[in-house]
Amino acid sequence: MEVLAAASVTALILGLSFGASACMLSCIPTLGMALLSEQGGTASTMKMAARFNAGRWLGYSILGAVSSAIGASITQGINAEHAGWVFGSLLVFAGLMLWRRGSRFSCGKHGKKEDGMFKGSMFGMGLGMSLTPCVPLAAVCASAAASGSVGAGFMLGASFGLGAVIPAQLALGYGLGAASQQMRMQLSMQAGRLGRIGGCVMVLLGGCVLFGLIQL
Repeated sequence: MEVLAAASVTALILGLSFGASACMLSCIPTLGMALLSEQGGTASTMKMAARFNAGRWLGYSILGAVSSAIGASITQGINAEHAGWVFGSLLVFAGLMLWRRGSRFSCGKHGKKEDGMFKGSMFGMGLGMSLTPCVPLAAVCASAAASGSVGAGFMLGASFGLGAVIPAQLALGYGLGAASQQMRMQLSMQAGRLGRIGGCVMVLLGGCVLFGLIQL
């Protein structure tokens, strides 16, 4: 038990260092674009970021559990190109939902069904992002595989995921939300246009990821 606790703390620290560096840069063009088009205060952007990060956390936790179940790091079996297809497709879908949401704002319409689809797309985009292989995640999955316990593997993946999402939640969900709140208030009449522009950018990024032109 003490070994698992120490390994979980190590995974958490590894996640924090990863989340505050390379992973943060990957989140800016995706989550950041959606947050800038979000209307409302910091609480609203925090909720949106939480949906995205909940998908990431779940993905990392599942990868840890699967690695322990098969006795090998699942990241070795993840094809980077295929992972890019999954993430790119989800990014395109999220962009389309954001564009649709912005269009309905412009028309004075805003249905719960469309908003629910957009919220679901944010969770799916975070889940898809967790499937992209990286060195820190490979190390955690290797440790999970060596543990021989699905519960232990899940805990290691969950610890890494928690560490990885905290910086993005604070820096983007809170920091970017607070910094851009005044700008969003001034541009409140342009909510629909901001949503459509953000959606187009996300679709473009998703297409580039799909075709391997960029890696996030």
